[in-house]
Amino acid sequence: MGSINLYKIDNAKLPDFLRELGKYEERDARQQEVIIGDNSKTYEFQLYISEPQGKRTVPWNWVMAAFDEDDIEVVKSPSALLHIKAPSGNTYAVTFSHSFFLADKYADREFAFNFARRLEFDVIRTTALTSPNSQRNRTVNSYIDYKDVEFDSGESFSKIKFNEKQPDGFSLYAPTLEIGNSIKFNVKDESLDMVAKLIEYVENTIRTKQERNKIPVFSKIRDKDKIDRLNTKLRKAVAICSAEIVIPEFDIIGANEVFNRTDCEFDLLYSEGNNHYHTHTTNLSDTELHSFCDENKLVYATVVLDIVVARYKDGKIVVRKKVQDLIEYTDDQERSVLANGIWYDFNDDYLTYLRDSIAEIKAEYHPEYDFTTQAYQDFLDEKYKVEAPSYKGKEEKDIREALRKKKYYAERVFNLLREANDGFENHDRGIDSVDGQKIELMDLYSDGKMFAVKMGNTSAKLCYVIDQSLTALKAYRNHSIAFSSEINTVVLWIVLDTATHIEDENGKPDLNRLKMLMLKNRLDQWKKEVRVQGYKPLIYINYDQR
Repeated sequence: MGSINLYKIDNAKLPDFLRELGKYEERDARQQEVIIGDNSKTYEFQLYISEPQGKRTVPWNWVMAAFDEDDIEVVKSPSALLHIKAPSGNTYAVTFSHSFFLADKYADREFAFNFARRLEFDVIRTTALTSPNSQRNRTVNSYIDYKDVEFDSGESFSKIKFNEKQPDGFSLYAPTLEIGNSIKFNVKDESLDMVAKLIEYVENTIRTKQERNKIPVFSKIRDKDKIDRLNTKLRKAVAICSAEIVIPEFDIIGANEVFNRTDCEFDLLYSEGNNHYHTHTTNLSDTELHSFCDENKLVYATVVLDIVVARYKDGKIVVRKKVQDLIEYTDDQERSVLANGIWYDFNDDYLTYLRDSIAEIKAEYHPEYDFTTQAYQDFLDEKYKVEAPSYKGKEEKDIREALRKKKYYAERVFNLLREANDGFENHDRGIDSVDGQKIELMDLYSDGKMFAVKMGNTSAKLCYVIDQSLTALKAYRNHSIAFSSEINTVVLWIVLDTATHIEDENGKPDLNRLKMLMLKNRLDQWKKEVRVQGYKPLIYINYDQR
């Protein structure tokens, strides 16, 4: 029993694929008639061979030297690639030895899973799953007797190995298939004729059979050309619309969690040749980045994503990140998303399952809690009357600015207003220490519900509230933090900084209307974790109307 590893080459990448094949020794193309049913079809096969000269040493020659033995040298491995032009007009490749690295770079990444979705699974052997933005970002599962394609909506398949349930008398290939960016068949007869028949069968299956399985694919992009293309498009987008700069509220520095809620300072750094630019600011924003570029005669659209942001806490730099690692951007045309500086691909199956999962989360909208300009200004005016005398020697505008930016920032005022006007218990800034880690159990509490509150309009800014909620829930569940009142529901209170509402015709928030892929991915994970801990997940949606 031999194996055939079949790739379909992406038509858009075909010129580059053929150009790179120039590194191999080319053999004359061969036309071959293949009998498919009652028809004869002509396939063109061309072989490309790489036979590197010389030898290489093995990496474990150190142990040979330890025993005064001569180094071992081995012949460099040859490889080959079979280039196929099918009558359908499609281009395929069958790889031998390490030539799969070349074919994989130019593969049609939908091809293999598109075929697998139309097959009937008998037994699933192995699955490989990826979960970007999850603690378990890659999982390989091995099964003994399993028949269902099962996954979380935040996960996607990068590979699946299974036994196909084949009809009686089917003998083209063995039941065991491996699906990734290619299809690996096990066959009795390894031949050009067999390759052609496999291609015919796959094309016919994709063309005529209905999908049986939903298999989401969401994978980290490794294609350098695509990453370059996406980065170029991102830079063009930055040039025409403001990129929102989001400073995470905690980072992992070494093995320590560093929290930064307020009163942070920043350095902006950029180097170009022998020129080094630097400025210090207490307010990181797109406006500050524009000013930094203008003052140093830098072209904003060209350099902004490469500016390094150094964040200070207690007078020390606690983290450095490029601006590109602080923003979120989705390229709908490429079906790719940038998060934490990494590009990912997603497809329709992934979005379908994510949409279904998010729709299960109960969400409520209470208009009376919307955060208005008038409510915020009235609050600040009252605080100014009470606290202005303590700011001796300062002008009114400076006092008001200090109150607004330093002490009564919007999110804190939102919580204080809920306490003063709506009967909530305010636990904002109530910090407990668990094993040396500072944890805020909740922002608000009411009637068995613990609330974690966050304002914002991007995944990068809002995802923090999910981490805060789960960390606090774990500490409470483990009795690391004492709280006397009963808790039965865990609530994320998201105050959207947008004028676009997401309620349906019944006034219920439709979370799937949020155009934040990574946030919805994390919400799905949060929902499952809350339920596993024995609590009810709930989301409040309100709006920052300032």
